[in-house]
Amino acid sequence: MSAVNAIDVHFHIIPPRFVEAVRRGTFAEAVHIERAGGVDRMIYHAPPDVVLEPGTTLRTDLYDERQILEALTRRGLDAAALGPSPEEFYYWAAPGLGGRLAAAYNDGMAEMVRSHPDRFVGLATLPMQDPERAARELERAVTALGLRGAEICTHINGRDLDHPSLHPVYAAAARLGVPLFLHPQNWGDMRRLRDFHLWNLVGFPTETALAASRLILGGVFEAFPGLRVILAHGGGYLPYQVGRLDRGYDARREVHDRLPRRPSEYLGNLYCDSLTHSPLSLRFLLDRMGEDHVVVGSDYPFDMGDQAPVETVRALHLASGVEAKILSGNLAALLGVG
Repeated sequence: MSAVNAIDVHFHIIPPRFVEAVRRGTFAEAVHIERAGGVDRMIYHAPPDVVLEPGTTLRTDLYDERQILEALTRRGLDAAALGPSPEEFYYWAAPGLGGRLAAAYNDGMAEMVRSHPDRFVGLATLPMQDPERAARELERAVTALGLRGAEICTHINGRDLDHPSLHPVYAAAARLGVPLFLHPQNWGDMRRLRDFHLWNLVGFPTETALAASRLILGGVFEAFPGLRVILAHGGGYLPYQVGRLDRGYDARREVHDRLPRRPSEYLGNLYCDSLTHSPLSLRFLLDRMGEDHVVVGSDYPFDMGDQAPVETVRALHLASGVEAKILSGNLAALLGVG
């Protein structure tokens, strides 16, 4: 990839090759496509306790490469790190099936990147329900397919991200030198979040804060100091409340005894996208995380995203060097591109 002026980390797609496989019924035990009223829907065969829309509209701008490229141009982006929507994680599937789904998705992603190497960077999806298999798939995705990292959920079927069983994935990411992009999905009792789109408005940033806090307090960054994690939606509520974690470290033995350093000292392992929907919040995020730890994120193609992420950053009127870091430099360095 040649030098880029603006690159987006939060860009959801489904590879056309994967969509074609689903249409053929290749993964019929997990997902199929139904058409009604002129609209295609992905119908997922997940267990009833999984928090997942049973049928999700298969928008053409998720898989049509022409529309994706046009969206990049409209948003002022030179390139994007493409990754799955949470529905495409398939962690609820049996491990073998989950592995086949992830491999097919990643093969399709690599094909997209090969078609447009100056516009697309690929993030893998991993069968995290089987961490050893996930670590092997990450290795394959990076070394054989040329993908530049992976996107994972804020929990694995309700299992928190500091669980020791997930360490093989973190070890592989640190060894390969690739980041993990953390995207939230809700879990558990949703009754208080069902109204007013709260599952997204409040549930998602809460999930991100919880997952990142567990990575810190659970000692994951202490165990894997080279691990780099990118948080969606401006880091959720974590940047605003990291001082509370430090207070817990000072006041509570169950926090202090697990870590040799204060929680805020592990922020160097974390990066946040710019998707805050508020100039005031974005300025605070820069102050809290530092100019080297914020990257562009738009949440394409969904309505809760930022349709003009480059202009959002430029509207802050930052020093040119700082602006360049946020728009491209930080993420290009993380992904090893440009």
